[in-house]
Amino acid sequence: MRTDAVNIETDVNIHLENRSKSRMFFLFLWLMYAGVYMTKNAFNGALASIVAEGILTKSQTGFITAMFYLVYTPLQIVGGLVSDKYSPEKIIKIGLLGAAVSNAVIYINQNYYVMLFAWMFNGVVQFGIWPAIFKIISSQLVRSDRKQMTFYISFSSTAGLVMSYLFAALVSNWRYNFSFSAMLLLVFAVALHIYEKYLNKYMVRDKAEEIVIKDNTKGKEQIPAMKVFSMSGFFFLAVSVVFSILVQQSRGSLASVMFMENYSGVSPSLGNVLTTVLIISGFVGTLISGNIIYKVKNELKVISVLLLSMLPFFAVCIFVGNIPIYIVIGALCVIAALESIAAVMRNGYTMLFAKYNKSGTAAGIINSAMAFSFMLSAYVMPRIVELYSWRTLVILWIVLILISVITVSFGIKKNKLFKSRGE
Repeated sequence: MRTDAVNIETDVNIHLENRSKSRMFFLFLWLMYAGVYMTKNAFNGALASIVAEGILTKSQTGFITAMFYLVYTPLQIVGGLVSDKYSPEKIIKIGLLGAAVSNAVIYINQNYYVMLFAWMFNGVVQFGIWPAIFKIISSQLVRSDRKQMTFYISFSSTAGLVMSYLFAALVSNWRYNFSFSAMLLLVFAVALHIYEKYLNKYMVRDKAEEIVIKDNTKGKEQIPAMKVFSMSGFFFLAVSVVFSILVQQSRGSLASVMFMENYSGVSPSLGNVLTTVLIISGFVGTLISGNIIYKVKNELKVISVLLLSMLPFFAVCIFVGNIPIYIVIGALCVIAALESIAAVMRNGYTMLFAKYNKSGTAAGIINSAMAFSFMLSAYVMPRIVELYSWRTLVILWIVLILISVITVSFGIKKNKLFKSRGE
């Protein structure tokens, strides 16, 4: 009997050394996060149907989503810190079970205020799911696979988004989005609990030198997270993410409604199908990034170039409603592909902090920035369309992308120096 038995529920500095077990665990995490991402977008997937049925206005539905991110945003930072100190698997299970309850409540009761508070509760309990998953990938999987799996996990959110819109397009009632989400999350929670018991015998403790954080200029010592993030240009990326993701999220969530309101003959279901085409384009972008991610020396520089490349295609979308729909869809498909490549670059950049035991914290901060953008996107962007026009929204997208480019550019030199000094 092992005297150094590992318990995933309580031990933190542990990892797998069996490659096949590690890859199977990653596959499970991939599927689980796709399911989680699908359920997080339940309102976005059902938005066109909800608006078409007159159950809620775009602003009301957007307000519910905004309140989800109001509580979810600051708690992502907490989730990152907690994931670096406690069992990430336990944090994930808390999120899965709580999210299952909130989805079940919405399926049972469609009162506006019940839906609002249930979805806010969902945002609270999911505080650590993504930081915990990133923590597992960056520190618990087989060391030689970690960077590669960071690339592959990028496909998971795209798959979840596709499932969200396809499911919304196929079901006869938008409420089924939430009943299916509740069941799916519960299944994953139970499966993770069983799976981690099985993995306990394959987990080994990190060696002492693996958990000592080194500063190459001062010997062995704990480097404050703020110093590491400041020296690497991390905070410039985090601020840039707020603006770029505000554009990405509003583009994705409002695309089906934009098609429906600007082109006759586009039903809510067809709008969701057309949005799925954009999501698949994002998937293609992620595939393309696989050929360049290992050659990139400065992720922030690549991100700035990708953002600049989107501008001509956004300019085309200014004429939505006045040009054929296939031209608008084509431009949005290119934008979606470029956004996905940028997302892979962000994940690759975040991996830099694994050796400082700060990968969970870094992932939490970036996800918090993204969640803040989701909150603004959910309420502010629909209001802009209602008060002004779709053209005004597209022009705003262009301005926000320019601000994002300028912001991330400030971190390029810092990132280059950070890597060259071996920090």
